[in-house]
Amino acid sequence: MHAYETVAVKLAAFRLRDITVYWYDSGELSRGQNAQPAKLREFSKAFLDHYLPLEIREVKVDQLLSQQQGDMSVHEYSFRFDSLARYAPYLVDTMRAKIHRFVVGLTPELVEACTTYLLNDNMDISRI
Repeated sequence: MHAYETVAVKLAAFRLRDITVYWYDSGELSRGQNAQPAKLREFSKAFLDHYLPLEIREVKVDQLLSQQQGDMSVHEYSFRFDSLARYAPYLVDTMRAKIHRFVVGLTPELVEACTTYLLNDNMDISRI
């Protein structure tokens, strides 16, 4: 597993472009020659702290928590939901939690229509 963590850092860095590659390289040099390879968790935290400050991430989490479908299509709402959920993986860490958070923001009419459909189709909605 240790090898996987260090390889994951290199793969993540490889996917970076332009200035972020230089940032990664300088970070590795600053660790020193005898330092242990960076682990993905360390790398991710340093990367996010540098390129996406905590204040911005907190705003994105707040946006996720207050996300409402409103007049968006379900497709648009789903895209926006997924975009914001990346900033709060701990809120959608299971499929059940993700579905719950998603449904909370849907229009009440849509939720009612889906519930009615499930009840008429004799489906067990407690499993959803």
